[in-house]
Amino acid sequence: MDIGALTDETLRDLRRPRDYPAVSLLLPTTRRSPYSPEDAVRLRNTVAEAKRRLAEDPRVTRAARTDVENRLDAAAAEVDLTHSTDGLLILAAPGEHQVWYLPRSVPQRVVVSDTFLTRNLVAARIVEEPYWALVLSESETRLWDGAGENLTEVAGGGFPVRPELPDHQDALPGRNFDKVGNHPLSSREESHVERERQYMRAVVAAVTPVLDTRPRPLYVVGLRETIALFEKLYPNPGAITARVESGGANGKSAHELLGVLHPAFEERRTSRRGDVLRRLSDARGQKLFTSGLDEIWQTVREGRVALLAVEDHYQVTARVDGNGGHPQRVEAPTEPLLADPSIHEDVVDEIVENARNSGAEIEFVPDDTLAQEDRLAAVLRY
Repeated sequence: MDIGALTDETLRDLRRPRDYPAVSLLLPTTRRSPYSPEDAVRLRNTVAEAKRRLAEDPRVTRAARTDVENRLDAAAAEVDLTHSTDGLLILAAPGEHQVWYLPRSVPQRVVVSDTFLTRNLVAARIVEEPYWALVLSESETRLWDGAGENLTEVAGGGFPVRPELPDHQDALPGRNFDKVGNHPLSSREESHVERERQYMRAVVAAVTPVLDTRPRPLYVVGLRETIALFEKLYPNPGAITARVESGGANGKSAHELLGVLHPAFEERRTSRRGDVLRRLSDARGQKLFTSGLDEIWQTVREGRVALLAVEDHYQVTARVDGNGGHPQRVEAPTEPLLADPSIHEDVVDEIVENARNSGAEIEFVPDDTLAQEDRLAAVLRY
C-alpha cells in the first residue's frame, strides 16, 4: 500500500499488540524503472533473515513459525519492485500480512516483537504531507490534490477555471488607466486588464471554499505577475506556502509538475527543520526542554511532551522491566538475548508511538542533527 492509504485508524490498529511473533521487515529500494536487480536480492535476503530468526527463537511455536513464514512469502510475492519508491516495509504476524511502500530511505532491518514497527510509517506520513498545487495561466487555472509524490488533478467544484471574457470583447466602461493608475490605457488594454481581474476573482472564488474545508499547504505556480494578482485578490495570502515562478506549467503532466514543485518541497522541509530547532532552543530558555533516552522515555509516559524531535535512523535496543523504570540499553544484543521478552528491539519506536498517542507533534530530523542531545529532544508542555 502507498502511504496515502495510512489513516489514524490504520496506524492505531497496526500498533495494537499481536500474537507473538509480529515481524517487521525494512529495506531500502531504488526509485527507478526498470527495477534494480539489487532490490530483488535484498528482499530475498531480508525474508531469509527473518525466517532464520523465527527458526532460532524459542518463543516461536512451530505452528506460528509456519504461519508467519507463509505470510512473509505471500507478502514478498505481492511486492512490485518495478513501482518501488525509496523504502519498503513488510509486516507479518499470525493470520495477517501487509506491504507498505515508503517515500523515504530506511535501513535494512528485521524486528521480531509483539507489535509492528510503525515509526517509519509515521515519518513517511510527514513526508507525504497533503498539499494543494494551484497552477495559474492566462488561459486556464488547474488545481492539483497532492500527497508527497502523488498528484491528482481536481475536476469539479469550478476547476479548471477558464476566463469568461474573450480578449477581443469591447472595452468595459470605467477609468482608462493602467493597474497602478499612472498611464492612460487604450480601450483594448483596459478590457484586457478587467478580463484578468474577473478571471482571477473566479479563481479565488473557486479555491477559497476548498482551502476553508480542507486546509493544507498551498503551492501557487505561474508567472510572477499572475501570482501577484492572485495574491492581491486572495483574502488570506498568508496561507500561501510557496510561490513557484514557472511559465508553461499549466500544460505539464503530474510527473512534470512534480519536478517544478520539488525545490519548493525541499525548501519547506528545510524550513520545518529550522523551525523545530528554534522551538527546541526557545524551550531551553523557558526551562521546557529535555533530551536523551531516559528523560524522553519518562516525560512521554507522563504525557508532558508537546513536540518530539527524533533523528531519522536512531534505534536503541533496551531492557524494559515493565514497572515504569528507565530502559537499560543493551549494546550489541545477541539473538538469544533478543528472545527475552523484556528486551525491546527498538524502544525509540515505542517512544514515538506513545508520544503520538498523547497528542504530541512528531518531527524527524537528519542523522547527527541532535548529536549533542543524545539523538532525542523534546519541548515540554509543563
